Formats: sequence, structure tokens, C-alpha cells
Amino acid sequence: MNVVGLIGIVVALVALIVMVYKGLHVLIAGTVAALIVAVSNGLGAVEGYSVTYLGGVGGFVVSNLAIYLWGGIFGELYNASGAARSIAHGISRLFKGNKEHTSVLTSILIIFVAGVLMSYGGISGIVLMMVLMPLTLEIIKESRIPRYMAPGILLGALATAALAMPGSPQIQNSGPIQYLGTTSMAAAIPGFIGGAVVIILNIAYLNHAAKKEIAAGRVYVDAEFDESMKVQKGDALPNPIISLIPLIVTFALFNFLKLYIGFSIIIGILAALVCFWKYLSGVKAVMNVLGKGVAAACVLCLSSGALAGFGTVVQATETFGQFSTALTNIQGPPLFIVMIAIMLVTAICGSGPAAIGASLPMFYDTFVSMGVSMSAVHRIAAFSATTLDTLPTNAGFIAASGLAKSEAKDSYKYVGVCTVVNTTIATVVVTLLLTLFPGLA
Repeated sequence: MNVVGLIGIVVALVALIVMVYKGLHVLIAGTVAALIVAVSNGLGAVEGYSVTYLGGVGGFVVSNLAIYLWGGIFGELYNASGAARSIAHGISRLFKGNKEHTSVLTSILIIFVAGVLMSYGGISGIVLMMVLMPLTLEIIKESRIPRYMAPGILLGALATAALAMPGSPQIQNSGPIQYLGTTSMAAAIPGFIGGAVVIILNIAYLNHAAKKEIAAGRVYVDAEFDESMKVQKGDALPNPIISLIPLIVTFALFNFLKLYIGFSIIIGILAALVCFWKYLSGVKAVMNVLGKGVAAACVLCLSSGALAGFGTVVQATETFGQFSTALTNIQGPPLFIVMIAIMLVTAICGSGPAAIGASLPMFYDTFVSMGVSMSAVHRIAAFSATTLDTLPTNAGFIAASGLAKSEAKDSYKYVGVCTVVNTTIATVVVTLLLTLFPGLA
């Protein structure tokens, strides 16, 4: 194997992690890391950047812009109209009843039900994180759960099962369709079992950890917040049942009528405009919401594309070709090789959507040569892309810690267990089920 090339890839990956962790925008960090790989592996700086890297970025954007764009607008409509808050408050009232304060477990359940429901309905996880963090803090304060656990609780709900389970409109589940020719419900039974595993593990862990923290006297402490982070009391909000309608429309069109995901979300947006119009303050406000959604979605899509582009440069190297050959020669169950390959690309890219966009075209021929079911690959890929994407340098984790006004060093333990350890366990469960019972694919 090309030792210099391998060292270059490792150095580039470390540099990418450090640069993003230090706050450098991923579009710049991705370029620098890609150039390190290109030069150290003999691809050439000009060819490596202008053709391979930008080609990878462009390929990802072409494949996924529709989901980012319309999903971002969808989320902004739910945010601006108060529909997301309405659903969260409705779930909170359902669990709390007439009780003034909630137990630790009840607080965690409220956040999980609200987060999984809305994420599974097609709203962008980044948008939901911003919308639901103030509500999360409000809810955990009642049960005295420490503030620094908020990112773990919220990301444990948004960034795990809701992304990977069958039927989810999120990229982890919808992305493989275009590469593998599968459906959104591929390997449904193992997928739902894996989703249940990670949700149960997350809730059980967070409940135990929170009670342990409270017993040790480490409880919720107030912090200064911007006005935008405060939960407004007494606002006129849509009815929570009405608020669910656009989510149900999107989910049904995508899964039952098999409509293209972009069009499914667009029709969901139209349904949201009808349902929430009176809460959106007129045409000018709606135009502003659309503009905010477009701007946020484009930046997010390009950021994920930058990571996918880095993966494309790595893929183009002779070193990676040798790695792929070595991978196919590993003796063992083929589906576990699929799992390991996609998890490694997820770690390299640092993004689940980017890993889907990079790994499936990269390994498609290899997986076909193994004779594995593409439905099984779809479900394993969806789960594998939720494992090593949330390392401490993950932009979503850093943003969540900032929103919660908590130190990243205090928050990551809970995020890591929920979104790395428990998602990996669930991925192994899914892979094992599909290995033992291939008919479930």
C-alpha cells in the first residue's frame, strides 16, 4: 500500500477534524483537507481540486439539494407559524396531565416523542434543533435535569432512529433509493427493530444518567439567553392536531404513493401554507420565511457537499483502491463488511448525508460482487450513517451546545453515548438480523 498516500489521508482527516472543531467553515476546511489528500496521493492540486473535489461537491448537491431546500423551507414554516411549538406543547400536556412538574423520565419522553415525530415527518433536523432546544430547556428545568444534558437528549431524539428507520424522508433513508434502486421501506422489519433498540437504549441511559446527576446535586442552572431563545408564553399557536397534517401528508405521499421525495415535501409545504396561513402574518412574512429557508438550506447542503467532496477525493486515490480491494478480501459475513465500510466513510466525512452520497456510489460495484441484497445494503447504510457522524467535531453537536449555553466538554458524553455508541449497537443488531434472516430484506 502507498504509505505516503495513506499518511496523507490520515493527516487530512485529522486536519479536517481540528479545523472544523476550531470553527473554520467546513467549505474551507474541506478544500484544505482535499488538497492534502490530492497532493500526497499524486492526483495533483489542480486536478484534485477543480475536477475531483468540486465534482464530488457538485454531485452531492445535484442529488440532495431538493431534500435540503424544500425540507429547510418546510421547517421554517413550522418555526415561523409556531406549529412545531404547538406539537411539542401538545405532547407535553398529554404526558403531564394536570401535574405542575414532570418526572425525569416524563421530561425525556416528551422530548423524544416530539423530536422523533417531527423529524420522521420530514422537517430538517438542524431546523428542529433550533426550534426545540428552548422547549427542551423549559421541560428539563421542571425536572431539574442539568442543562448540559440538553444536547444529548435532543440529538438522541432527532439524530438517531428518526433518520434511519424505514419510511423516514430524511437523507439517511431517502438517499440510498437513487443509488440502489430500492424503496423507502427496504428491510422494514429489521429497520423498525433497530430503531426501537436505539430509542429504548437512549431513553434508558438518559433517565439513569439524569437521576444520577440530580442525586449528586448537579441540577439545572439558569443562563442568560437571547430573546430568540426564550419560549414565549401565550402566543397564538395552531391546533396541535392541525399542525400534524402537513407532516402526515408528506409521509404518506413519500411512502404510500411513492412520490419523489422533493415533490412530497413541496406538497407538504403547500399543505402547511393552507393550515398555518393565519399564523404567518401575510404574504410579506411568508416571502421572508421562504427566503430564510432557502438561505439556510443552501449553506447546509453545500457544507455537507464539502464533506462528500472530500470523500470523493479519497475515493479517487490509489490508496483507497487498495483499501477497497483489501475490504473485499476480508473473510466474514458480507453484510458486516458493508456495515464496516460505510461506518468508516461516515467517520471520514463526519456527516451522515455526505457518507451516503460518497459511500454508495463508491462501493456499489463491490457490494454487487458480494452478491448481497440491495435492500439489506439500504437499511444497513441508513443506520451506519448515524454512527460515527457525531464525533466531538460535529457541527450539529457544537451548535446544540451553543444553543443550550453549555460547555461542549460537559455535553458530549451524553451525545456520544446516544448518537455514537447506541446507534452503533442498533446498526449491529440490524446487520445481524439481515445476516441471520436474509428473507427479511
